[in-house]
Amino acid sequence: MVFELLRDCFTPKDPTSGFDLLFNLCNHIAQGRFSAPTAYLLGASCLLALKKPLGGIQPVAVGEVHYRLVACSLGFQFRETLVDHFNPLQFGVAMRGGCETIIHDLHATLDLHPDWIILQVDIRNTFNNVSWEALFCELRAATSSLDQLFPFLHSFYAAICPYTYLIALVRMRSASSRPSQVLVREILWVALFLL
Repeated sequence: MVFELLRDCFTPKDPTSGFDLLFNLCNHIAQGRFSAPTAYLLGASCLLALKKPLGGIQPVAVGEVHYRLVACSLGFQFRETLVDHFNPLQFGVAMRGGCETIIHDLHATLDLHPDWIILQVDIRNTFNNVSWEALFCELRAATSSLDQLFPFLHSFYAAICPYTYLIALVRMRSASSRPSQVLVREILWVALFLL
């Protein structure tokens, strides 16, 4: 939904009715009270192809505003619980300056051990190849204090998105094709992704 529609909800005629409407919508989203097609719309992202400074293209996905608003609000609400569960093994969830902390720790480690090397590995999660079911089970088993998050998370991550089927189809066909055909399909898929 665009900014102008939200702005119109808060016209001077009755600003509280617009707030109530937005508040109720966000509550429905947080509680997962909507249909699967609505989840696809709320979870959709606008894909932008940005030029990298040194050449190439960086795909950036900008999510729908209501989903982002609710996700940020829930993240803030459950921040302490998430920190208690995930720390000290991660630096991405509810951790300010997590990236800077990692860089500082790596530099300090290399200063102490100049003969050590660092191997950077890009663990792939393109198009959500992570098993969300396994993630939910692990998180739910670890703590019951996050139970209020599960309706929201389940609504957006439990179902397989339509593009997942397309990727599986491309991979199945690519596996049985000659290398040149695989390359062409991969290039076409990247082009479709960037549109």
